[in-house]
Amino acid sequence: MKVTLYITIFVLCFSSNALDAELVSTAPEIVQKAKSQCTELDDGKFNATEQAVTLHDFTGDGRPEKVVDAAQFSCSTSVSLWGGSGGTYLWVIVNGKTYEFLAHKWRVVDVDVDGQQVLLLAVHSSECSDTIGPCYRALV
Repeated sequence: MKVTLYITIFVLCFSSNALDAELVSTAPEIVQKAKSQCTELDDGKFNATEQAVTLHDFTGDGRPEKVVDAAQFSCSTSVSLWGGSGGTYLWVIVNGKTYEFLAHKWRVVDVDVDGQQVLLLAVHSSECSDTIGPCYRALV
């Protein structure tokens, strides 16, 4: 029993729950990697909702970029495999490059100034050097 506990603690401490953005660059690869992580954790059962991958045109070129939201993933053997108190993983794929964020919530908004779509992230207050209030990041 103790050996199993120590092995589990070791694996959790020295493995990354985040998907390595350098190794996966497409939405299907990100989802498949998440599924593999879930399955490897005590043969967990993975699920992703239809909203796990969404399309948004952040560059304004008429071709939508993909957003992969780990908040839409679930694993039967872990409640917090892809997030925690700092937020849940969110990947944005732009021109074949993957950007990884942690966010509690997110939304895409149109800005009237120049018609640009903006990714608005509700992030942990520590990202704003504040420990009491809500914090948001706006990304273009």
